[in-house]
Amino acid sequence: MQDFGGSPVLGNVKTILSLLPISLALCLCGCGPGYNFSPYLGQQQNWTTGPGGYVRLVDNVPLFSPGQFPSRPYVVLGGVNTDNEDNLAKAAREQHADAILLVSESVVRTGSVAWAAPGVYGVTPLTSKRITANLIKYR
Repeated sequence: MQDFGGSPVLGNVKTILSLLPISLALCLCGCGPGYNFSPYLGQQQNWTTGPGGYVRLVDNVPLFSPGQFPSRPYVVLGGVNTDNEDNLAKAAREQHADAILLVSESVVRTGSVAWAAPGVYGVTPLTSKRITANLIKYR
């Protein structure tokens, strides 16, 4: 190994090597945002509004069920795909949205697990929830 004689390069290499396990752990643990956001790039319109349909609050963020719309005009900020409603609320806060319009919820089979015990065997399906929604901002 080459001796750098106490130069700043050696200090930087040691610092980088000491941060490597932490950065690998963050990458591998799935500590990302938990959702995929796609900004809306189309022409904003007079979006459909309703008489103030059924609203659920998820972590203090209004969530409108499919077919329910807010009673005031809004603009669409973009679409979100995720696997739970907590991530929807997180997306709304991080994208500065006022509410969420739920588009669809589905449970999708992602695989299966085969199991066996003496005299008994079976297959258990693995499922994943998929939620699609639009983030909106009131005008």
